[in-house]
Amino acid sequence: MDPEFNQEAVKAIRNVRRSTGLQLLGMAQWATDPSCHDCLHSIAANANEHFTAIEGLAGSEQIRPLCQIMLSEGDSSALVEERPLRVGVYPLAANPLHWGHVLLGLSTMASMRLDKVVFVIAGTDSRKPSMLSAETRHRLGRSVIETFDPVFAYSSLALHTCLDGETNFGRLLSLNSRQRMEAFYIAGSDHYRRTNAQGEPDTIQKLERVVEEQEKAGNSLHTISVVFIDRVGVNREQGDVGTSLKVDILPALPLSFSSTAARHALCKDAFCEALTWLPYSCLLEIRKGGLYAGKGECAEEM
Repeated sequence: MDPEFNQEAVKAIRNVRRSTGLQLLGMAQWATDPSCHDCLHSIAANANEHFTAIEGLAGSEQIRPLCQIMLSEGDSSALVEERPLRVGVYPLAANPLHWGHVLLGLSTMASMRLDKVVFVIAGTDSRKPSMLSAETRHRLGRSVIETFDPVFAYSSLALHTCLDGETNFGRLLSLNSRQRMEAFYIAGSDHYRRTNAQGEPDTIQKLERVVEEQEKAGNSLHTISVVFIDRVGVNREQGDVGTSLKVDILPALPLSFSSTAARHALCKDAFCEALTWLPYSCLLEIRKGGLYAGKGECAEEM
């Protein structure tokens, strides 16, 4: 082990923890309703639990958050580590990004002993024409994600595409073809199935295709797994789904968050609990730009 390297990692994690606390404190000074304070307290408690676990893992060098990986096309070469990197890849629309996304990333990192979680914000989605533009979602999401560096990393890989999360996952692996990697695709457990209600391929089948494509391309340094997160009030198919992939299912967060509810709240002038789900800096930017008020995004389902 490298004690100095461990200390740097622990110091970085503590800085992220402090930054998180400041975000929540800023919101607490704005949101005066007791229910809002209760929600913020719960977010803080949950985040601190995960930070404590992550700090312990980094201090004992079970994880290496200071590792480097290629995040987007055009990135300069990253230093290749001798041991395989355990990297979580979390595709999301971020419409808008909220504390539920952050806590899910922290929870998965702690539970699965990940070196880093990469957030891949989606590009254009023709199924959701009223969704905030990809450029704006990426700008807002990146401003939050980068405050969690080196625990989290932002990838612009999907920005100018209409590709799904699984395809962008494969693209990220191809960018890191020289680095041994244990890659974990992170998704909600409602996608724990081979096909969706319309009979189209869903996460399991799509990831199996990614494995095949990686093998055809000669990228033999990667192993691919999937982590499904249960969600409160969302049912997943019972029983095992036949697949060659390694699958882990993690319990739901103790708090319930909804991008849809947050968008509805942004359409109103009054402050409500749903707005406390947003990082303070993100909410200020949204309010300043009037990004959701009175627009179709508020009613669109994620």
